[in-house]
Amino acid sequence: MNDKESTVLPKARILVVDDEASIRDLCVRILGRTYEVSPAADGPTAITMARAQTPDLLLTDIRMPGMTGLEAARQIVAEAPDVSVVVMTGFSEFDNLLETVKLGVNGFLMKPFTPDDLRKTVEEGLRKGLFFKRNTRLRALQPLLDLRGTRLGDVDQGRVFQIITETVLHELNAHSVTLVALDEDGQELMVTTSAADNGEAVTTTGHPDAAKVSASWRVAPEALLGADGIPEASADDEGRTLSAPLHSGGSVVGVLTATRSTTPFSGTDRDVLRVIAAQGAISMENIRLSRRQRRLYWNMIYALAATVDLRDHPTRGHSDRLAQYAEAIGTRLGLPSDRLEDLKIAALLHDIGKIGIADGVLLKPGRLTAEEYDWMKTHTLMGAKILAMADFSPRVVEAVLFHHERFDGTGYPLGLRGDQIPVEARILAGADALESMTNSKKSSYRAAMPLPQALAELERGRGTQFDPQVISALLACLQAGDLRPLGTEDEAVTVPETA
Repeated sequence: MNDKESTVLPKARILVVDDEASIRDLCVRILGRTYEVSPAADGPTAITMARAQTPDLLLTDIRMPGMTGLEAARQIVAEAPDVSVVVMTGFSEFDNLLETVKLGVNGFLMKPFTPDDLRKTVEEGLRKGLFFKRNTRLRALQPLLDLRGTRLGDVDQGRVFQIITETVLHELNAHSVTLVALDEDGQELMVTTSAADNGEAVTTTGHPDAAKVSASWRVAPEALLGADGIPEASADDEGRTLSAPLHSGGSVVGVLTATRSTTPFSGTDRDVLRVIAAQGAISMENIRLSRRQRRLYWNMIYALAATVDLRDHPTRGHSDRLAQYAEAIGTRLGLPSDRLEDLKIAALLHDIGKIGIADGVLLKPGRLTAEEYDWMKTHTLMGAKILAMADFSPRVVEAVLFHHERFDGTGYPLGLRGDQIPVEARILAGADALESMTNSKKSSYRAAMPLPQALAELERGRGTQFDPQVISALLACLQAGDLRPLGTEDEAVTVPETA
């Protein structure tokens, strides 16, 4: 290895501790060609020097008058855990081996040693210390990386702020951590503060006025909103306050500040804070992008539903009401959130296939002929095909395809029966029937049916046209006020006793 080069931390700071001046001078002469080397004649001096400037590696003798090298190393590592330790020892000192293991020593240099032995041992000690630092940073990122396994559009932004501050609190052993960040729209400031209380993290989130009493930050809120003059990671003069900005898209979206009451932060602490700030900014931006995409996605669905309602103009608003009914029934039946979302989408788009039905059939006043009815029935197939081509989920496609199946197997398009019909399609069938019967605009040849009469029709269809469980859930929703058919907004709803 070239004396003037090092593959690991070429400008690393080495603190050499030995009571023998000849050993100190030898280490300074050999290592000084590559590293920044400082000598100390005893343990207390080494501790003082380490506090003034944290070394990357401590090279210490074990047996020294007064404080031993291991005692000095233990204090230094307690205050700066990222310091790598290499001990110089002789064969007679291996009784201290257990203590070195407990301390987490990263290397041993046997006396007497050659210059090459010294260089190789220090290089390896630095390498192991660097691995430790990297592992620390990766561990610090884990809570934020875990967010990737969730649907980001559903993640509460306040929860992300809490994860960021509590991660810093634990990884940096801080007394308190404050995140001043822009809200989702980038218009207002939110302040999240986590503080250690008997080993537990206590976190609060609010607007600056509400949280300012307990918050501590290194930048004025107005400066963050202006995104001007935000510094890189910095510490105060005593090193007990450390700040780092959160960058996203060329702008500063937040500032993280960690404080300690006594022990200064180390260089690794600063690196860890930067890493957490960087990943925190990425998580915040990903959530914002995900929510923006979800808004666009739902806007597209509502636009398609509105297009269908405009095409089939007598039923205007039908799809939106059906979605409300279906979601209420699905919730009552205990469907999980992802299936409720698919159910809502299917309800909004259940009649999208009608855009392929000729006006003479779709808008015909009066009853359809048998041939026209057969043509009308193809709207379920066309709707399912359209949604499959648009890459909607299979549950959405199947719900649209089978929402005119009947529980007794006499429906269309395949004549499925009972549990062969997806539950989403069974819910749509019952909800669609109620909305159609109570909607005066649904048909141009008959008036809206009073709710009691519509409910009687649903009861007559229980077990034949409709799934009995769906009808029971529908009636329970009516009784609880979870859904309100047209014309009943201000009326008390009475349901049959079978509910």
